Amino acid sequence: MMSWWQTAFQSLQGEAEAPPPGLALRGAAALLACLYGVGSGSRRRFYDKGWLSRKRLPAPVLSVGNLVVGGTGKTPFTAFLARRYQAAGCRVVIVSRGYGGRATGIQVISDGQRLLLRPPQAGDEAYLLAQKLPGVPVVTGADRYQAGLRAWEAFQPDLFILDDGFQHFQLHRDLDVVLLDAAQPFGNGCLLPRGPLREPVRTLQRPLILVLSRYDGSRHHQTWIDLQKAFPAAVVLRAAFRLGQPVAYPGGRRLSLAALAQKKLAALAGLARPERFAASLREAGLNIQHFFVFPDHHAFARQEVANLTAAATRRGVEGLLTTEKDWVRLAGEWLAALPLYVVPLMVDLLDDWPDQLLPLPCQGK
Repeated sequence: MMSWWQTAFQSLQGEAEAPPPGLALRGAAALLACLYGVGSGSRRRFYDKGWLSRKRLPAPVLSVGNLVVGGTGKTPFTAFLARRYQAAGCRVVIVSRGYGGRATGIQVISDGQRLLLRPPQAGDEAYLLAQKLPGVPVVTGADRYQAGLRAWEAFQPDLFILDDGFQHFQLHRDLDVVLLDAAQPFGNGCLLPRGPLREPVRTLQRPLILVLSRYDGSRHHQTWIDLQKAFPAAVVLRAAFRLGQPVAYPGGRRLSLAALAQKKLAALAGLARPERFAASLREAGLNIQHFFVFPDHHAFARQEVANLTAAATRRGVEGLLTTEKDWVRLAGEWLAALPLYVVPLMVDLLDDWPDQLLPLPCQGK
């Protein structure tokens, strides 16, 4: 069920599941990657040198982003940071582009107390953050500066967390956090569309925080050491991701992963890297009989859900598993006879967070 461009993209990166790319595809992608690199590099250079000015919001801005497209765990890590600063006594607002939402202009997805806009009007990631973070307003808009000003007028935050902000050059950030997947920090090392890089790797040669996500000490320790040597101006942290307690629908009852281990299950996901979700399920010891894969940010239609559950039932499974992001796009309801288990992704930071890089007077007040 993957789109042709996803298959082509995986092919260009040499992923095992995809057919090898043809000469014409490799050549065209390499040419486009060269042009893309010139464009993205020039834009960042203009802002870095001050030839184009960045706008400043009235409170500090912490950006969470990545260097590659999709699959680094940016959304759960943004939620993790929001909870951390909130627990320290700070008023936090998340400002996001709101990718995938139908509503245009600046939108308040949540005022911290109420969810004011839902998918498909709200983007799935912004809505998921709003749903998971009571007390943290979420505001979206393509112009993050104007969205931030709206949030300032309404909520007077101590800290703005800019979701997916590393390539949003127009807005000044007080600290950048860049997530890199521990298994493949830079993919095949090539720029889009030849590879997954949004910008050249040398862009990271600046003061920022690098977070190795999905870290496993038995496999990724040397990668952590190598990154510290390669980027001496950065602070390199490690974050392990794990599956949290599943929630069963209909009903919303919480279960343990162990309670699902004896069941025959199927999984469904519309993610940039669904194979990473599949690997997490296997590592948790779950018995996954089949995996239904959809394009990233896929909006599920009712008939599609009916067809999917019928196909799962024919395979003799006892339930379906999915991610929180997919649950949002399923409209947060489940009417099928086959149970659905929604599995959250949890973050365990393995190193101390460097508070000195962004000192805030609200912390510990």
